[in-house]
Amino acid sequence: MRRFFYNQPNSLKVGSTVPLTEEIFHHWCKVLRASMGEQALFFDGQGGEYTVTLTDITKKQALVTINDFNSINRALPFTVNIALVMSRGERMDYAIQKATELGVSSIQLLTSQHGEVRLKADQTDKKLAHWQQVAVSACEQCGLNIVPNLLAPKAFSDWIDEPAGVPTSSNVTKLILAVPPDDSGVVPPCNQIEGNDIEHNDIEPITPYTNPLPHITNQFRQCTLAQFWLLIGAEGGFSEQEITQAIERDFMPWQIGERVLRTETAPVVALSSLLTLHQTLTVAQE
Repeated sequence: MRRFFYNQPNSLKVGSTVPLTEEIFHHWCKVLRASMGEQALFFDGQGGEYTVTLTDITKKQALVTINDFNSINRALPFTVNIALVMSRGERMDYAIQKATELGVSSIQLLTSQHGEVRLKADQTDKKLAHWQQVAVSACEQCGLNIVPNLLAPKAFSDWIDEPAGVPTSSNVTKLILAVPPDDSGVVPPCNQIEGNDIEHNDIEPITPYTNPLPHITNQFRQCTLAQFWLLIGAEGGFSEQEITQAIERDFMPWQIGERVLRTETAPVVALSSLLTLHQTLTVAQE
């Protein structure tokens, strides 16, 4: 059954008849040539989904009757928020699409010292609308009924210093995706999500490498609803200063495997790893 995002919160009531939005009418009735009596699933981002039946079609409008409501959301059994430095073109679309499919709750867009994307004032609203639609389309495809919130871009230094930016509760685990430790067991101070030509050999290591997996495991075991913040850089990685700021605010370096991940791959691998670890622990405890 086809799924559509009905972008009019609190308008869907079981037993009522509502008009299709312009977007749904074009896609369902014009492009897909829906016929009378055809059914679909609607969700409005407030939680749950509605089964609807197409009851009237004209050249410019169509109506559906709301048959029933299912409270299912298919959300993760824990909360993941991502702070993501913006990258160019399809890479950013991919990162948002796949993070949505894997259940991210929100995405805070960032600029950074080595990041290449800087939106002008007149570009921000248009880009945000585009990326939010990417998330909506991913929800329509994968079955999620709560659309993740995309937060307007901020400079890394401003965001990391905000008192209300990242919670400090013991239920919150903060992770910065980092490159592998060297032979001495320390993380190099360049969080390169994707390789580039920048040399960092003259910079001293800044922090001992601590494997965060035991902490993540304890969070899953101890918290009814564990919360995670993932900090992910763009193609050029984070600067020494930015990594220092993050670690001072209790972000733990997390290296997943020995390979250097692209910025659009990192959210996929991190979210998949958290979900797999949670499911493994859940099965072991049953």
